[in-house]
This record gives sequence, C-alpha cells and structure tokens, in this order.
Amino acid sequence: MSNSMTTRPLHISFVIYTLETFGGAERATTLVANALAGRGHRVTIVTLWGRESRFPLHPGVHLHALQPTAGSFKRRYLADVLGLRAYFRGHTPDVVVGSETSVMLLVLPATAGLGVVRVGWEHFNFNTIFNRPKGRLNRWRLARTLTARFAQAVVVLTRRDAELWRMGIPGIHARLEVIPNFLPFPRPAVNPYRPDRKVVLSAGRLSGEKGFDLLLEAWGRVEQDFPEWALRIVGDGEEASRLKAQALHAGLQRVEFAGRSGDMPAHYAAAGLYCLSSRSEGFGMVLIESQAYGLPAVAFDCEVGPRELVEHGVNGLLVASGDTAALAEGLRTAMSSPELRARMSGRSYEAAARFKPQEIIAQWEELLGSLRREEPRREQPMHPAFHQGDD
Repeated sequence: MSNSMTTRPLHISFVIYTLETFGGAERATTLVANALAGRGHRVTIVTLWGRESRFPLHPGVHLHALQPTAGSFKRRYLADVLGLRAYFRGHTPDVVVGSETSVMLLVLPATAGLGVVRVGWEHFNFNTIFNRPKGRLNRWRLARTLTARFAQAVVVLTRRDAELWRMGIPGIHARLEVIPNFLPFPRPAVNPYRPDRKVVLSAGRLSGEKGFDLLLEAWGRVEQDFPEWALRIVGDGEEASRLKAQALHAGLQRVEFAGRSGDMPAHYAAAGLYCLSSRSEGFGMVLIESQAYGLPAVAFDCEVGPRELVEHGVNGLLVASGDTAALAEGLRTAMSSPELRARMSGRSYEAAARFKPQEIIAQWEELLGSLRREEPRREQPMHPAFHQGDD
C-alpha cells in the first residue's frame, strides 16, 4: 500500500465502451485507473466490448469485457444492462464511474438499488454533443439529464464546462466536480525548449472537430514568409486523405503528415511552437503535453478548453475561434520573434506543473472517498427502456 494513501482503499469500477480504440477517453481512463491502482485501490475496467487494451494497464487493474466484439448499442442494450448488473452484484464495487456520460444509460439501471456510488465522467464538453437537431431525443441528451438526476457526481474537465452543465440542466442534483486530465508522461526536470527550433507542431485525431483543415488554410497564409519553418501534423483519422489533398492542392511545400506516433515527447522536444486549431475541445490535452516541454501555443479560443490552459500573451496566444486569418496572424507573431517565444516558453513550462499525476489523483481520491462516506441516495429502480436515440 502506498504511503500516499489519504483515504481507505476503495473498490472502483470504470465502465467504458472499449479500450481497443485509440481515443482521448480511453487514454484518460487507463491513466486514472492505473494511478488509482498504484495507490492501493482495487480497480476494474469493464468494457462493453473488446478484451484487449490499446493502452498499458497497471498489474493491479483488472479488465473485464461484456462482449468480445462491437455491436449495436440499442440491440445489445438490455443484455448489457443485465451483464453489468450481474457483474456488480458479484464484485460489489464501492464506486462505479461511467467513462463518457452516454455509458451512464447502462450504468444507472445496472446499479439501481445496489447502494453503490455512481459517477459520470464527461470527456467532451456539454455543447459539443448537444448541438443536434431540435426535437430529436438523442442518447447524449438523455444520458446527461439522467446522470444529473440519479448519479452522485459528475466529473467535468474544465470550469467552463461545469458552467455549461449548470445552465443546460437546471436544478442539477449530482455534485459537479472539476478534475482536469493529467500529464501522461513525466515533465522534464528542466525546461528543454530552444527558440531556434523551427517546427510548428499540431497533433490529434484527423477529424473535423480538430480543425486541421483550418490550420492548413492558416499555414498557407504564412508559409512563404517563413521559409525556415515547417508544419508537422501528428495523428491519423478519417480526414487524413482529404487533408493531404488540401495541402497538395494549395501548393504547400513544408507540411509533414507524420501519422500516429507512439513517442509524442520526441515531437514536442523537436518543435518550436504548438498550434491548436480545434473547432471544439473537451479539454485540450495536447496543450498541457506541449507545455510540459515548454512550447508556447497559438490556439483558437474555442468555447471550452484553451482559455483555461493558455493565458494570452503570457504562455501563448489565443485567437478568435474559427478565424483562419487571425490564426495565421498569431502564428506570424510567434514565429517572427524568438524573444517572445522564449519568454512564453518559461511560463508555459511552469503552467504544466499543475497537471502532475499526483495532484490530480489526489482530487479523484478525495471525491470518491467523500462520496463513499456519504449514504448514496436510494432512488427508485429505473426502467431500462431509455436506450432510444442513435444506434
């Protein structure tokens, strides 16, 4: 047992769709589960499908899968609820954490009446999923409403998202807790940044919400004026072919598509500037990772995430969300001044200290321990037929 334990050991079960895909929720779940296991807690991750994990697991983390392969949420709904309920009856966890609030549509009925603490963990932001055609009942809206009513707590990643939850669900019953993600790798002992590095780095899933098309448009406005600089995009996804075609069609000469990487620290260490062009974010994990390596950032000021991590003019530059001309001007300002980059680098490196694992896991322990000490509300059993929505 770790000497750093501040609460009695808990039996904690995380429920997630799968760990067989590379995603932010999957990575965050394994990081928190591993850290809690390392501090002496009994930890299980229950997946709806898939018996393997793309991310390393602590020896003390047990992985249990309800199904070997993916299937329809709606068609498997009742079987999954019953499977989860049987598992929780047999293993009696103290706390069940639904990793992604939509999975709480399964967790809530599966744990009804069992006296366990239920926590919904939001990895996106409230508005990202809620911006759907009006009048259409969708899975995420229903999940969030029910989680706010029947769970003991909801964990969100930013203060702004907590505000959105309060505005979006009046009279929320659940305790709303802000716990950010933490660094997935050690922060270097000293700031490794060098302002003579001439790579603009951007990383993430190559999908529409990440806005790499906007980054390429902005880069096209500055590339010819900075012949010593290059843009490196790290990641893979459904937009890869379209983005490469966009760069080719625009005649961009110094854009590298590096693909998915298993060594992001090496990319951060080789860069001189980080650029985040997302249309929306849940948190902005790449920002704290790049800050650990002292990278100043130029970022869209999208509604949730960047403004809580980047202080304009201090450790980076924030520009109007979606404005590619403003993004290009931010890049131009930073790229043209090594003195500005060096100054912002020091503050960026300092900012990353807030996201050390031990600091964040202490918040998780305090939350889960305090919830367990309270008597869980005794709700009426919930009818399992709230699986309406998207397939």
